[in-house]
Amino acid sequence: MENVTKSFVFNLVEKVPKSLRSTVVMRAFGFLKVPLLFACSPTVLELNEKVCRVEIPFRRKVKNHLGSVYFGALAIGADTCIGMLAMDQIHTSKKNVSLVFKDFKAQFLKRAEGPTVFICEQGVQVAELLAETIRSGERQHRTILAFAQVNGETVAEFELTLSLKMIK
Repeated sequence: MENVTKSFVFNLVEKVPKSLRSTVVMRAFGFLKVPLLFACSPTVLELNEKVCRVEIPFRRKVKNHLGSVYFGALAIGADTCIGMLAMDQIHTSKKNVSLVFKDFKAQFLKRAEGPTVFICEQGVQVAELLAETIRSGERQHRTILAFAQVNGETVAEFELTLSLKMIK
């Protein structure tokens, strides 16, 4: 009977769209480990092996004194879209790999005055980095690009160096 219940639950979970499952996991992680992430209420719009798109809603908690998205919330969005892409691939690999960001560069092009979508389209590069980390067993780094858009217009560009390491 227990196997039937587990099977039912797993089948039910598989029917939930991956973006919703990813949003729940990300928010739970934020609630438990990174309260600032949780406070921004990011939503995963798309997550696959090539791209991750995350939206941070435009509300009081993420605004600055000028009424635009605070640069700290923009940093959280960039971190999240790249981090979710990497975490998804690490989870798929079933290897014990830790990730951190080694550095962060941002170029703010316009004020973000609305719900902001963060996009990373470098899933192939993240997969290559993960494969090299697993192959070598050593810490590996790679600069990954992301950008933020409001209503389809790019408002910021980011470069984060993703650092992966096998955990023994």
